[in-house]
Amino acid sequence: MKKWHPDNNKDAIDTANNMSVKINEAYDTIMQYCKNFEFPFDEENLKKHSISPKEWWNDKFGQDSNTTI
Repeated sequence: MKKWHPDNNKDAIDTANNMSVKINEAYDTIMQYCKNFEFPFDEENLKKHSISPKEWWNDKFGQDSNTTI
C-alpha cells in the first residue's frame, strides 16, 4: 500500500487511487476469508485438525494409498 498510496504518486494520482482501492478490497477479502474459514489457523486448531497423508488419501478416495490401479 505504501508504494501505491496517492500521496506518494502525485504524477499518477488516478492510477494510485485505483491501485489503493484494489489493495483495500483484496485486504478485506483476505480478512473475511480468515474470519469465516471453517478452521482457524491458530496452532491448537491446526493440531486438532491435522491428519496424516494416508488418512487424507483414504478420506478422499476410500482406498489405501499404497494400492495401485
